[in-house]
Amino acid sequence: MNASENEDGLVPLWGKRSLHRLPFIVIADLVRSRHLLRLLVKRDLNARYRRAYLGYAWAVLEPLLLAMVYTFIFTILVGSSDPLYSVKIVVGIIGWSLFSRSLTTSTKSLSNSINLFQFARVPKTVFATSGTLTNVVLSVISLTSLVPFFIINDLPVSTSLVLVPLWLALISFTGWSIGLLLAPIACKVPDVLNLINFLVRAGFFLSPVMWTYDMFSSRFGEGWHAVVAHLNPTVVPITGMRDAVLGTSSAIPLYGYAMCFSIAVVAYVLGTMVFERKAHAAVVNV
Repeated sequence: MNASENEDGLVPLWGKRSLHRLPFIVIADLVRSRHLLRLLVKRDLNARYRRAYLGYAWAVLEPLLLAMVYTFIFTILVGSSDPLYSVKIVVGIIGWSLFSRSLTTSTKSLSNSINLFQFARVPKTVFATSGTLTNVVLSVISLTSLVPFFIINDLPVSTSLVLVPLWLALISFTGWSIGLLLAPIACKVPDVLNLINFLVRAGFFLSPVMWTYDMFSSRFGEGWHAVVAHLNPTVVPITGMRDAVLGTSSAIPLYGYAMCFSIAVVAYVLGTMVFERKAHAAVVNV
């Protein structure tokens, strides 16, 4: 087989592919690149804690330290007397941190790796996904910070705990999908990155990190406020994580679950379509 025949057999990596099949094509690309993903995640983890004396312990200490600060604020200054408030804060911090990092990492994936994309013949979604998977690993490690609370508060250890990683997976999936949708735009318009950073900071207070679903329901009831609140894709997963850890059941309406999963699916479908169609042109034309 000569060189010309080899060239004819090559399939352009960035060529146009069927639009309606792109969500499935992205999954196939990631499965084929799983070994590269594993290497990139390992590299990111080593780079993050390479010079830190405590290493991965920071993934546990960070939510604990933040929980101490927020618990002090609400207990001393606001007057909250909930003995399990610290646990709720830790769960909220872990969930929100994963969403915000997954969103920002995937949004910045194109603009941060422009030079690499021009030479590496790998799917661009690999680099957006590796950052998200790195954050997932750190979040799973952070879950060990809940162990002291189980001992101190004598919390029940039940099968519902298996839902915690599933809710984390949904949170990271949604953040990653929205990031894919925004990445080509952010590569062409850097102001989008500044907007995302602002929304992440504001979203911390609009998400159930320092407040709970029960607090919101008792204050606003089940009117249009509740519908608007469920547009935040972290409300249901973080509440679900808290219920799984504490063995409780929040009165989340069925439409809340429907909105949560619908946002994740729609974000993924639109995100993969926009990313696959616009990412290469965005990188080449920068």
